[in-house]
Amino acid sequence: MKRNTTFNLDDELVQRGKSYAATHGTTLTAIVRDHLMKVTGYEPSDGTGDPFLAFSKGEIGKAQAIKRAGLRDYAELLVALGDRGLALPALPPHELSAMTETFVRLYRGARA
Repeated sequence: MKRNTTFNLDDELVQRGKSYAATHGTTLTAIVRDHLMKVTGYEPSDGTGDPFLAFSKGEIGKAQAIKRAGLRDYAELLVALGDRGLALPALPPHELSAMTETFVRLYRGARA
C-alpha cells in the first residue's frame, strides 16, 4: 500500500529539490523514498526495491536506476531490462513536460 504524505518544508528547499530531481532524471518523491529506504534499511517485498522493475514501471529515472543497479551507463541498463524481459518505461512526468515545452516553443517559432 502507498500513502500520500504531507511534509512542511521551506519553499526554496522544495524548489531546489525539484531542480535537482529534474537534472538527475528522477522525482522529488523518488529522492525522499530512496533516502528513507537507505537510512532505515527497508526493502519492499513487492519488488519495488528492484531498480530494474522500478525503472520499467517509471517509478525512478534512468540516472537513479543506473546508480542503484551499479551499472556504467544507459546502454547497460537497456540490456539488463531486455535480459529480464522488462518493458521500456514511460517517461517520467517532468521529462514529458520538458519535451512538451520544447515542442511548443519550436512549433511557435516555426509559425512566426
